[in-house]
Amino acid sequence: MGIELVVIIASFIYLVLLFLIAGWAEKNAEKSWLSGPYIYALSLAVYCTAWTYYGSVGRAANQGLDFLTTYIGPILMAPLFWLILRKIIRISKSLRITTIADFVSARYGKRVSLGAGVTIMCVLSIIPYMSIQLKAISASFSIFSNDLLPQKGLFFQDTAFYITAIIGVFVIIFGSRNVDSSRKNMGLISAIAFESLFKLFAFVVLGIYVTYGVFNGFGDIFSSAQQLPDFERLISLNGDSGYTNWFWLNLLSMLAIILLPRQFHVAVKENRDENQLKKAMWLFPLYLLLINLFVIPIALGGRLFFVDQSVDADTYVLAIPLANGNPVLAILVYLGGFSAATSMIIVSTSALSVMLSNNLLVPTVLKNKYLAQSLEGRLNKFVLRGKQVMIVFMLFLACF
Repeated sequence: MGIELVVIIASFIYLVLLFLIAGWAEKNAEKSWLSGPYIYALSLAVYCTAWTYYGSVGRAANQGLDFLTTYIGPILMAPLFWLILRKIIRISKSLRITTIADFVSARYGKRVSLGAGVTIMCVLSIIPYMSIQLKAISASFSIFSNDLLPQKGLFFQDTAFYITAIIGVFVIIFGSRNVDSSRKNMGLISAIAFESLFKLFAFVVLGIYVTYGVFNGFGDIFSSAQQLPDFERLISLNGDSGYTNWFWLNLLSMLAIILLPRQFHVAVKENRDENQLKKAMWLFPLYLLLINLFVIPIALGGRLFFVDQSVDADTYVLAIPLANGNPVLAILVYLGGFSAATSMIIVSTSALSVMLSNNLLVPTVLKNKYLAQSLEGRLNKFVLRGKQVMIVFMLFLACF
């Protein structure tokens, strides 16, 4: 059995596992630990996408430390959760707000046009990022088949197409089964929490392997990396504008951890008790610290290992174990990146479908007397089916 086939089988087994976890959580929703602070805090780690796996290492290898701004901002924001995020949660619960578009609209007189504008802006900006996640899956798979770039072909020849279809089924079953958007999705959040643990585990295992397997520890990597011509640039702020860039990038990531639709979805909409924030205030920053602990060693290790070779730095996480004859670790790391991508797509699609329903579909129906009369008694079913159609449509756009 070729390694490509093993990777495909592992991908689909992983997706089946997500269905099993989500289904089990739905059936055992009464268990207190499932609705506890640890699951909640881990679900916030949907913030770490495939960029964390591939882009962070690639940017650290080429640009230096500025990749850290993506994570320093949320770490700085975490202590303020009890002041800022708790207030947002209280307002949202009292007004039955479920999306960032509803929240912005509610703060400005519940203007329908404003909610619709925020929704359209979010959809137009997030679908391309969802597409990047799917492309990351395809690109990482191509590494196992020794292709520099994913091969172009008909859609049914692309593994990402079938993965996207399965993700759509998952979101419909566990994220869009009820017309009431305020209902909690225990299965979806439990699956996302599992994905957060899995991607952290895979990345830390890779980091330990590179640091203590390929090299002889942190000291060996950093001392050897001093021979790199741009070593000083990689471990310091760059130029006079470095501090300015860091300030604005940190500020942007501080806002993103609350205002991104997927973050608002898990942090506010799926919050069951504001006291969950007490654990999230320290557990979420700890998660970000752990998942970034080995980024620089992997980046520098890749530069040293592939010196004078044309290997894309974004692929170091897979190229290093493969080049060292460790395909099992490479597959584990691939699945970690796979989980990072799928969790982002799942939550973003679920959040956007609610936004489209609340701010475009329902207002359009209610304003049209003919539609409102023809759907009398069937409005709930129509809205539910509309949300599910929009999920499929968004994933279709992201895939193609």
